[in-house]
Amino acid sequence: MQRIVMLGVALAAALSIAAVGAGSVSATGHEFVASKTGTTKGKQTDAAVFKTGAGTLECKNVSSTGSITELKSAIHKETLTYTNCTAFGFPKVKITPVKFEYSANESARLETAVTITPEGAGCHITIPVQTVSGISYENKPSKEITANANASGIVSKGSGEACGSEENSEGSYTGSMTAELEGGSVEWK
Repeated sequence: MQRIVMLGVALAAALSIAAVGAGSVSATGHEFVASKTGTTKGKQTDAAVFKTGAGTLECKNVSSTGSITELKSAIHKETLTYTNCTAFGFPKVKITPVKFEYSANESARLETAVTITPEGAGCHITIPVQTVSGISYENKPSKEITANANASGIVSKGSGEACGSEENSEGSYTGSMTAELEGGSVEWK
């Protein structure tokens, strides 16, 4: 009852790994390549589903924003916003913005802790800073990137009641997002 999945690893999946941040080519040789610097925007392409010990959290809407400051980079930073979420039988859930640093080597680092609060539950779940694997990227003909998340082993801790109260590492997350560079193109190579 106390584990939640990292949101957006998208999210991630739900991930809107649009393109590039700062950094050099990763150890695997992959990188994000953009046609120009600028703003990225992303939207989910399928349901964002987080499975926890407390139950399942599902979000109908996930969007992201980021910025590209270099034309080639091994990392890209995005902020994901989750809305229209339900969890553990509660019809309304608030989730703090999720800040990810996506790596071209197919992992994502949650840069700040995330709080998930089912309204009326009298509790919340916290997902601490951590890195997860299980992210894959695919280039679209429209010069966008789709990020697919199938992450497990996500650490979280509930604050009691319906959210549980113990730390665990059994959370999982699935979802996909497609991101684009406004007025340009971005690829994963």
